[in-house]
Amino acid sequence: MLLSACQQWRLPPEAGWVALDGGHFQLLDNWPGAPQQLVQQLHWQDGQRQHQFLLTALLQPDGYLLVALSPLGHELWRLQYSHGHQLRVSGIPPFDQPEFARRLLAEMQLALLEPSLIAGRLQQLSLRQQDSLRQLVRRDGSVLLSIKQAGQLLPGSQIELSSAGYQLQITTLLQELL
Repeated sequence: MLLSACQQWRLPPEAGWVALDGGHFQLLDNWPGAPQQLVQQLHWQDGQRQHQFLLTALLQPDGYLLVALSPLGHELWRLQYSHGHQLRVSGIPPFDQPEFARRLLAEMQLALLEPSLIAGRLQQLSLRQQDSLRQLVRRDGSVLLSIKQAGQLLPGSQIELSSAGYQLQITTLLQELL
């Protein structure tokens, strides 16, 4: 128990660490690529529940701004993550909960960032990349998260994330370089 407490102390959320099923990932508090805005359609399925919404993502050197809209254009939730690992969230549950928002941002970064930027930010987990399939792997070799078409942001491209608890399909509708 003492070891677990020490590990939690060493890897605090305030420093960008996100717990991922026995391992950790440290979030980047800036976008390392070209500044851009994306409009994406998300289809999320968790057991019997399904959700569809539009996501506008502003990716800049000073951080991330994600805004989710209902199919009718109403704002559902908002996530802002900036330098110093500053997180601001608002909207509907569970997206308004900081722990959930950090997990969402971690999975987004795992899907979009270059593997070389991810590998050094993992604790007790590893990244495996084969062609267009990226997998986040536990220490025992089992797959925690699978990502098909990782890093694909061009309009019409589709990224699929799947784990034991859910499936998420992301289709990029618009990409504008800033």
